[in-house]
Formats: sequence, C-alpha cells, structure tokens
Amino acid sequence: MGGRGSGRRAGHGGKPETSDSTPLDIRKLSRKGLLVPGNNFSWQWTVNNRVVSSISLRVESQVLVLSYRKRSTGENIEQRVQMQTSPCHLGGQRQWFTCHKCSRRVAVLYSPVRHFECRQCGGLGYASQKEGAGDRSTRQADRIRKRLGWVAGIAHGDGGKPKAMHWKTFWRLKAKHDALVQVSCYDIARKLGFLHKLLEP
Repeated sequence: MGGRGSGRRAGHGGKPETSDSTPLDIRKLSRKGLLVPGNNFSWQWTVNNRVVSSISLRVESQVLVLSYRKRSTGENIEQRVQMQTSPCHLGGQRQWFTCHKCSRRVAVLYSPVRHFECRQCGGLGYASQKEGAGDRSTRQADRIRKRLGWVAGIAHGDGGKPKAMHWKTFWRLKAKHDALVQVSCYDIARKLGFLHKLLEP
C-alpha cells in the first residue's frame, strides 16, 4: 500500500506504530452496511482530505477478498480474510476479522509489510504506549477540555460549565482535569530542569 502505511517508520523504541500503517476496521465497514455477500466496493485512506491509499474489496460468505497494488514493488496482491461473528449482549451479532497468521479474532487489520494482519503479528505498537506520564496527562486533559467545550491546550485558561451539564459532573471533570494538568506541568518542569532549581536550598 502506498502513502501512509507503506513504510515501517519506527517510534522511539524502534517499533513501528499503528498510525504508520493503513488500518482496515471491520466495525466501520459493518456500520456502512458494506459486508453483504456479493458486494464489491473500494475503500480509501485520506490524510488532510487527500487520498493516500485505496483498496478494492469483494464480500463472499464469511470471507472478505482484498485486492490492492503495492506501490513500492508494483505487485498486485489478492488476500482472502476470513470473517467470524460473535453474539452481542442485547441481541444481534458482531463481526470480526480472523488474522491469517495467528487466527486471533480482531476488529482491525494493518498492512505494515505485504499482507493485512493483526497488530501483534505486524509488530506494531500504539503511539500512546510510548508516552511519558506528562504527555499522557496532557492528552487526557485535552480530552476533558473537549468534552467541556473549552479551548484545546492546557496552556489556555479554564472555561465555564456547559449549559446542559450537571454541576456535579462539571466539578468532577474539572477536578480530574486540574490533577492531570499538575502532572503535566510537573513533567514539563522536570524536563526543562526547572524543578531541580526550584528545589535547591
């Protein structure tokens, strides 16, 4: 696959990440009603509204046939991916891919090299696994800020309570946000060497 996902750019630990590989999520395909036997369709990956990769798919009984061309080699590849289902608690069924290497039931397959496979078989890690405590806290605080309708970025001041939110919920989220900001600021100070100077007698 070309574009994003065609390479094996490593992260800090030398391990490529899921964000570097084109993900094929069966949940998205199912929500769009595409997994009907006999259906033929294409799927695209975009970055900044620009198509960077595409694939043709054909649905058979419990099998999804992937057809794509690797830009790096010009090779045309057809891969048959087995699908399976599991019952949902409230009725209905949930669909899964079956990894061709380990036979694990997974929702997402990636194409780090030649064929689509699960994250473990592809040797892929999540970017969040390489985050430090400060980076993780900043990301989680921004998630709360988004929920509260505040401006993104912990450097910005706090906003008010959303109109439809209960005060109890607001104060709980704000307390969690403030605690995360403290962790993030502590980590930033440590990295910049400020903390050591502040603690000097």
